[in-house]
Amino acid sequence: MADDPRADAYESFYREFDSPLMRRLRREAYGEDIGQHSWVVSEELRADVHRLGLAASSRLLDLGCGPCGPLTFVVASVGCRATGLELSPSALEIGRQRAAVLGVDTLVSTRQADLNQPLPFEPGSFDAAMSLDVVLHVRDRSTLFLDASRVLCAGARFLFTDAGVITGAVSNEEMRRRSPHGFTQFVVAGWNEGLLERAGFRLLEIEDRTASVSRNANGRLAAMTAHRAELEQASGAAAFESQREYLETVIELSRRKALSRIMYLAEARA
Repeated sequence: MADDPRADAYESFYREFDSPLMRRLRREAYGEDIGQHSWVVSEELRADVHRLGLAASSRLLDLGCGPCGPLTFVVASVGCRATGLELSPSALEIGRQRAAVLGVDTLVSTRQADLNQPLPFEPGSFDAAMSLDVVLHVRDRSTLFLDASRVLCAGARFLFTDAGVITGAVSNEEMRRRSPHGFTQFVVAGWNEGLLERAGFRLLEIEDRTASVSRNANGRLAAMTAHRAELEQASGAAAFESQREYLETVIELSRRKALSRIMYLAEARA
């Protein structure tokens, strides 16, 4: 992540994240704009608040919070305290602005951190953790899960989504087109379950959320196409074509159920 040559592209994306054009695209693509940029949908996130057992007294950790859209959405819903870790300074700046607009800036703290490095917290610092569509970009998720177990209290819940679970036949060309955003690790079904067990978690629930990927990718592609001229003017025709190819590949892999997005809910053991 830190040494990825495409980091500058992420910074450029995040700097424009809350521009009028990007906000319009999110509303058209997702229906409800909560500041998301992956496959997160608000109705799933509302249900995940209950899965995590969050209350106003909770301390939540978001691993790879990006511009803090889902994180601030959760905090505004529950009133808990939360910490977001993210590598991109531009994303964190957008996140701080979003927290202030929502009136939760006193409850949300952010820290620049690389998830490929040890988490900068003492044992038992948090009551819950989430990581939405991030683990497939972490080089060693086994170490990340171990460290997440360390910083969580006994009985705390960890919820994450992985949009890179192989559940069918995928060609090398499709893999290339599906991973234009830097390091991406696709895993077979059952891989995450084994890593969670070895990290000291007890698996509570698994849910297939591939339908949200298909819905969001189609929505994003339609919104992009409707605003093609503006997007090409802002970032260039090559960037537009790269994103179009990416979304079309996502849609096809989801349609064939070859690559799935899975939600995992686990509990830290004592």
